[in-house]
Amino acid sequence: MISKRKILTKAVAITVVCAAVAMVGAESISADTSAKTKQGVVLKTSELKVNKVIVSPKKVEEQNTVQPSRSSNTTGKKNTSSSINRGVNKSSSQVANYAYNFLGRPYVYGANGPNAFDCSGFTSYVYRHFGVSLPRTASSQFSAGSAVSRNNLAPGDLVFFNTVGYLGHVGLYIGGGDFIHAASSGRVKISSLSEGYYRTRYAGARRVF
Repeated sequence: MISKRKILTKAVAITVVCAAVAMVGAESISADTSAKTKQGVVLKTSELKVNKVIVSPKKVEEQNTVQPSRSSNTTGKKNTSSSINRGVNKSSSQVANYAYNFLGRPYVYGANGPNAFDCSGFTSYVYRHFGVSLPRTASSQFSAGSAVSRNNLAPGDLVFFNTVGYLGHVGLYIGGGDFIHAASSGRVKISSLSEGYYRTRYAGARRVF
């Protein structure tokens, strides 16, 4: 009887020990799994943080790349628009140059060329060559084109004078303060606006082109 009890007691003790060992192993496994899970969370979180840091600078770089290209295009347009220069009216210069062909032709009252001229006949003949029809007298030619100040005269402008108490004389400005005209003194010639006679009788100027 005594031996059977001892055997039973040992068996119970062994069973208890095995159960205890099994419980400890289960807790260890659970702890390991939890630790691994937590570690996995930490790793995932750190990976997300790294991804955010990598993506964010790319967006900033793209924005910085677009903005300079817009500003450079705007600057290019402004520079292009600021470099244009029109210069002197080409047709007006041609009018003045054509008038030189008649230097020395005689003055004849009422004549309108090409062998002889009076003052308004000369200016109307020259402009007719370029397809412009001017009135026949000096006073009526003063209504042609647009007014221009003496300081802004350009070759080809009509210049007028009060030679007989009214607008009685007209010539073509050729630049440098000079004009070409059919003078009643006898021929087509070049005179200066600063000459006493014409300086005191200057009445105005008109631009046809």
